[in-house]
Amino acid sequence: MVAIIGTTLHWSDILVLLLYFLLILGFGIWSSCKNRGSVGGYFLAGRSMNFILVGASLFASNIGSGHFIGLSGSGASSGIAVADFELGAVHWLMVLGWLFVPVYMKAEVFTMPQYIKMRYGGERIRVYLTCLALMLSIFTKISVDLYSGAIFLQQALNWNLYASVIVLVLLAAFFTVGGGLTAVIWTDFIQTVIMVISAFILMIISFIRVGGMQQIRNLFPYALAYTTLHNTTECGVPNEYYFSLIRPFDADLPWFGIVFGHGVMCIWYWCSDQVIVQRALAAKNLTHARAGCLVAGILKLLPLFLIVFPGMIARILFPDEIGCADPDVCYQVCRSRNGCSDIAYPLLVLRLMPNAIRGLTLACMIAALMSSLTSIFNSSSTIFTIDIWQRFRRNAHDWELMIVGRVFVMILVGISILWIPVIRAAQGARLFDYIQAVSSFLAPPVAACYLLGILWKRINEEGAFWGLISGLFIGVFRFIWEYSYTAMPCQLDHLDKRPSVVRFNYLYFSVLLFIISGIVTIVVSLLTKPIPEKYIFGLTIFDLDNPEKAIEIPTRPGCMHKANTYYDEEQPCPFENSSSNHIDQHLTETEKKALHFFETGDSMGIVFYLKTAFVWICGLEKPDKLDGQSTCSDSHPHDNTSNRRNSTSIREEHVSSWHKKCSYVAIIMLAICAFIWAFFTDYRIRLN
Repeated sequence: MVAIIGTTLHWSDILVLLLYFLLILGFGIWSSCKNRGSVGGYFLAGRSMNFILVGASLFASNIGSGHFIGLSGSGASSGIAVADFELGAVHWLMVLGWLFVPVYMKAEVFTMPQYIKMRYGGERIRVYLTCLALMLSIFTKISVDLYSGAIFLQQALNWNLYASVIVLVLLAAFFTVGGGLTAVIWTDFIQTVIMVISAFILMIISFIRVGGMQQIRNLFPYALAYTTLHNTTECGVPNEYYFSLIRPFDADLPWFGIVFGHGVMCIWYWCSDQVIVQRALAAKNLTHARAGCLVAGILKLLPLFLIVFPGMIARILFPDEIGCADPDVCYQVCRSRNGCSDIAYPLLVLRLMPNAIRGLTLACMIAALMSSLTSIFNSSSTIFTIDIWQRFRRNAHDWELMIVGRVFVMILVGISILWIPVIRAAQGARLFDYIQAVSSFLAPPVAACYLLGILWKRINEEGAFWGLISGLFIGVFRFIWEYSYTAMPCQLDHLDKRPSVVRFNYLYFSVLLFIISGIVTIVVSLLTKPIPEKYIFGLTIFDLDNPEKAIEIPTRPGCMHKANTYYDEEQPCPFENSSSNHIDQHLTETEKKALHFFETGDSMGIVFYLKTAFVWICGLEKPDKLDGQSTCSDSHPHDNTSNRRNSTSIREEHVSSWHKKCSYVAIIMLAICAFIWAFFTDYRIRLN
């Protein structure tokens, strides 16, 4: 059995946990009553969120339970270099706010594939990116959160794995189904507060217990398990530069690979991934979106101190368990033969935290899992509803789209539960490495597609499509080749017998794949017909001041039509001037009965109460929402909010005083990141 499973919770811990759930339920129910009755309200929170909520939601959506388990485990295993990923994210949050968000806001889009449809036309790129985003959400993001959450629940609470994860998933789905993005952002906000406070308390206790920062530096290289002292290999021995953020030639985390390779993946994750960008688009205006990126950037400076250093302290305090290197011993400790560094944070919580505060920290971990899941559920339902369902139901009513979004969340819940046995069979660190590798294989072509589309008008649909396809084939080939070999529990260069091409670091491969995809995109675009100017007004960063509005690129009916023919005349929309009576002619008998059920019904009896409950869950309390229908153009579908952006407002915000203040703060934050990198760099590297 796992060494720490015998720990029992004090009654005060259970009380704090119950109070936490009541608090979150209260916030969820209260926020569920806001911005629920329209598609714009459900998917983009009415575009009314201030910068504090936006920043907290960006941070909470990113920092899931996987970060607490993964970052602390990597810190316990090899030192502080893993924090480079967090510091690097600060730079790309600034890129999101100053480069990408202005274009997205002027385009007035709900989803990222929707922007791609406006920018390039056609359908095949949009379908490709939509399916890819849903696959990544289901099989990587949800899976890694459930895996890391399962580790913590197993180690800390001794709950049944399946029952505990199912309860958390269903609770996360409740907030998403009931209130949409408004409920998600508000619960993200309160859970961010809980995460930071509890992690800060554990950090202080850990530093006091070990004796301070200098003691971490002195003791960490000697935090070896008993079995490590008697083996003949270097397995279980910390990295030589364990206290350095910059490791230029490190085999696992080379600094240049992190700067450039991780930078490529950050373009995908921070600047074009639906889960993240949706939070920025929910801001009430561009200034609040940029300020929200700054708030998230400030919070991203904390994981080094709140998570990574405590992971190193856990190894110092419990070396035989955290630092085990013998596969048989590790299996006895944590049921994994690949090492037990992932239990570092749960060990600290259970053995160092006092009563009641331990319960708060457990609530912190549950909050991290729930906030990440709610973000993924809401964003995935948005993509499915706007980018897939509307392709087949272009004249769908608002109430239909909101019901479809909520039903799809429940489908995601079902898939997540079915995925649990796969997570359990993955055995620890293998899954975490797998998630990182998948990003490096699939993200670079998508990053090239978005970045080139934002920067250069000359990039067209053919170039973007073939850049994506070429990158996909190369990435999948590398993925199959690499994982056809069995990874060793202790990864040492002189023991690794795999071909050198396979051992090529995934961070460097990310850069290479990005360059190849970009070259293919540019060459094909230059060899084919450009997109006429009238179709891409305001859809690139250098064209934001253009007062003209882009015309939707006409596309012939069909699932995978490519936009290689740009018509000289605008094609009228078949339903452009249709009245509600005309729309009703296209409804099936079943749909008409469903609509009649909402508009009429008995005022007494069980049918009335069932109808009332169903209508509240689906956000259809206001009868006027039942008559809304979609327009033909999916450039701006169902946006009933009053905060629509136009080119004039974007130009005004670019020159406003608050915009300048945000820019100054961004420069200061980048300088702070540079200082942290320099301060936590081994002096031997600095001398070289």
